[in-house]
Amino acid sequence: MRTILKCGAFLCFAAALSFGAPVVYRGQLMDAGCYNQNQSQSGEKSWVRCAPQGSTTSFAVHTNGRVRMLDQAGNDKAEAAFQHGDLKRDRNGDMPVVIYGSRHGNTIMVESIRARGSDTSIH
Repeated sequence: MRTILKCGAFLCFAAALSFGAPVVYRGQLMDAGCYNQNQSQSGEKSWVRCAPQGSTTSFAVHTNGRVRMLDQAGNDKAEAAFQHGDLKRDRNGDMPVVIYGSRHGNTIMVESIRARGSDTSIH
């Protein structure tokens, strides 16, 4: 009985520690406004067609076959990194990023963002 009680207490403690832990999202950064207007179009990949431009202020990320929106803090971080030149298009025309954060519905609450292959991240 004590063994079962100890195992149960350990599992509860482990679950509490892992709750809300940041997750790593690897994908392509997109202009959320462009995506929302053109998501029904077929053909060119949406993350290439809607790659961020200099005027982009609302961002999304295409990851694991889904598009997730960034929260306001994430939009600010992505915009700062993009304007600073930390985020750039690759030779395929997309903008690969690594985002640390947690998902709430269809939105990622961003803790940090960086270009894939870069050590420079925006917190």
